[in-house]
Amino acid sequence: MRLLNTKTLQIEQFTNHGGYNSLLKKGADLIGKRATPRYAILSHTWGEGEVIFQDMESKNRPAAMKKRGWRKLEDSCRRAAKDGFQYIWIDTCCIDKTSSTELAEAINSMFQWYKESDLCYAFLEDCQGPLPYRTGSSSSPLPRWYSRGWTLQELIAPKVVHFYSMAWKFLGTKDDHAIEISRLTGIDTYSLGGGDLSRISVARRMSWVATRQTTRMEDMAYSVLGIFNISMPLLYGEGSKAFARLQKEIMKGTDDQSLFAWSENDSAGYRNAEEKNGLLAYSPLSFASAASVTRFYTPRPGHRENSIESQGSVVNLLMCHDTSSRSNDVFFAILDCQIGHVPGVLAGIRLMRKGSSGNDFMRVDTSQIFQFARFEKDGSIAVEGFDPTKEQTQLVEVRSRAVFRNWAPKTIRVLQSSPPQLPPGFWLVPPQNISSAAISVQTAYPVKHWDAHTWLMQPPTADALAPKVGAVQLKFNGKQYSLIFGVVNTREGVKPWCALEESSGRVSLEQWFTQFKAQVDKPNGGAKRSPNVDVTIRLAKVSGHDMYIMQLLTR
Repeated sequence: MRLLNTKTLQIEQFTNHGGYNSLLKKGADLIGKRATPRYAILSHTWGEGEVIFQDMESKNRPAAMKKRGWRKLEDSCRRAAKDGFQYIWIDTCCIDKTSSTELAEAINSMFQWYKESDLCYAFLEDCQGPLPYRTGSSSSPLPRWYSRGWTLQELIAPKVVHFYSMAWKFLGTKDDHAIEISRLTGIDTYSLGGGDLSRISVARRMSWVATRQTTRMEDMAYSVLGIFNISMPLLYGEGSKAFARLQKEIMKGTDDQSLFAWSENDSAGYRNAEEKNGLLAYSPLSFASAASVTRFYTPRPGHRENSIESQGSVVNLLMCHDTSSRSNDVFFAILDCQIGHVPGVLAGIRLMRKGSSGNDFMRVDTSQIFQFARFEKDGSIAVEGFDPTKEQTQLVEVRSRAVFRNWAPKTIRVLQSSPPQLPPGFWLVPPQNISSAAISVQTAYPVKHWDAHTWLMQPPTADALAPKVGAVQLKFNGKQYSLIFGVVNTREGVKPWCALEESSGRVSLEQWFTQFKAQVDKPNGGAKRSPNVDVTIRLAKVSGHDMYIMQLLTR
């Protein structure tokens, strides 16, 4: 773990996080291991010109001090020093993001690092105060900090959170504003106060992140690893598969069936055969309405745990034929989790059997979660509920009041359809003989597809692969360059191309991108070559995923 010294503003390495000073024998040498000291930690949203690890390690400190993010770094250190901290952890500069191994270790450890901090500063750069959950007056919107995926764990994990405005004015603590923050974010005060998250249903925890955003699609999964006490490898470029992997890892550690209590607002009625789903959601957004889903804490004797197979999920569900359907292959299945505020009401989903017999099913009608209960003779819900592991004569769907009979527990396999495949991304790689700190990306277009941390432009769909996909503006040795890239269809198949030229600075990158007339059959896309910098592009496998590698070269 690296920490920033609040006095010297130098990065220091600590190799014995959470432990004590010890000696590690390595051959004939004894190497001291530095125990991690007490530290403060910063929670913030990334912006342009952040100070990164390479800036702090560079001998050219004045260049780092000119970056927009330097003031935030300096103010954070000043605040921490006033509070008696010699060290602070800041994600922008305390992780070497050029090392995939270090980045993976940091992301898998981040929840714990925030949890073990003595004090977390939540810096709200668009908040004037006096309230930490409004940008200005009481009627103004929430600060951007509340909309980002990564800041969810940074709000929940630390014991103590102090909020600060854009001018570093103290706005109170997490405890001071817990009730209002809970109301606005949907996170219960028990969880905000450091409660055991394993007591909270998977569905409810998913609902916390459902409407948040991350720059990279994969980060919607990676940013909540700590929320679910999960560790898993990072595979940037896998797109929505990351969220599917997260759910599979969750299934390995819990039998909480609320994981399956999701719905899609954009689907209506029955889906056709090509649109059928398995039990796993494609996106956290599918859990936006799942805040009222709770789990049962006491294990049921003899209850079979959920498991994952290569083609789907094996689960034990209480099922009956859906008599409202014309097909004999449509069933209702009850999940072992409570939904809503009335005791005795359990969540249900609709399944369709694949083929006229057998135990393979697909989920259909994903637009809704059903609610089933046992009713008393007077028409009220029986609050004692029912045991979903045992046969039931009849149950009622609460909202429609439709009665369904002859329920029996079944062990079935729910087949999982594959998430949409992302096309190859365009990965910009700095020259091998040049420090990444010596070259910077000023801006990118379209910015919504650009990841500033990894220098990757990821088109969202295959349709986005076009003769012109995107562009970036670089700065190297005091000069600015514009790089444009895309793909063309040839007789040999899809072929990537790119062009690099010095930037005049007279038009914006978007205008240059629009006006550029590519001549992909000519070297450098028809653009005039720079005498100092060149670029090549090729298709390569990166961790098993197709990527277009744009390699910058110095002449």
